[in-house]
This record gives sequence, structure tokens and C-alpha cells, in this order.
Amino acid sequence: MAAPSKIAAARHAVDRSIRTERMAQVMRDREAGDGACTFVHLAAAGFTEAEIEAYRDDARALLSGRPVPITLPAGRVEGLALVAQARSLRARRVPAPA
Repeated sequence: MAAPSKIAAARHAVDRSIRTERMAQVMRDREAGDGACTFVHLAAAGFTEAEIEAYRDDARALLSGRPVPITLPAGRVEGLALVAQARSLRARRVPAPA
């Protein structure tokens, strides 16, 4: 079993969605060829033990067509857009003459 800190790091990785989709693809290919996908198949495809623990349920959900939970809290995208807009406005501000 992978260390809890490594599993937590995998769950919060920037490329989580890409790796989950890749895992689903490997699972699909292995199931079509061998009839099943095992831990050994995923490890041979380059996934770490922590990634397998963290991404396997979401990969299975992708394969079955179930919705994958949203990982961003509500309003995060809008909030980040507002922060970017505020930073650009501050950058345009000209200091007043003394």
C-alpha cells in the first residue's frame, strides 16, 4: 500500500485529469486484449502505486459513463478571472505626481 502522503499528492496533482484519462485508456485496452486489467498491468503502463490508488475509481467511472465529480469548488473559475482582471487594472495604474 502506498503512503497516505503520496496518495494525497497524487489526488492534488496538476495533471490528475490527464493521468486519469490515460489510466482509463489502459484499462480499456487491457480489458479488450486480456479480458481484465490488473494492478500489474497499470504498473507496467507507468503508473505509481499511489496513482493507482488515487485514480482507479475515477478511471472506472469514465469507462462506465458515470459522471466524475467536479474537483473545483463552485465559483473558483470566476474568482480566478476576477483576480486576473484586478491585477491587470493595478498594473495600468499610474502613480500620482508628487
